[in-house]
Amino acid sequence: MFLTTGDVNRSYVILGIVNATVKRTLQADEIDKVAEYDDLYSEVKTKLVDRVLAKNGDGILQVRFVPQIVPVGPGPKYLLLHGYGTAVRFPSKND
Repeated sequence: MFLTTGDVNRSYVILGIVNATVKRTLQADEIDKVAEYDDLYSEVKTKLVDRVLAKNGDGILQVRFVPQIVPVGPGPKYLLLHGYGTAVRFPSKND
């Protein structure tokens, strides 16, 4: 299984778009953690891989991530990370 922000130089079958979103709630004393997205990237990547495996795919092309901070009141409240890409399967010799 692979994820890439680019394309691959071989033929493939497009299975469709996959996407996933995760959020982290920030407590009042965590306001300074608004740039800590590393764990969210791992969670989104895991969800994307699971969705491609459910489609019997081999990987995801053109993966994009959209980070967002959602303010509620005077400070940030949620960190959101949305990821999406194109699920693909490599054709076998029998296809």
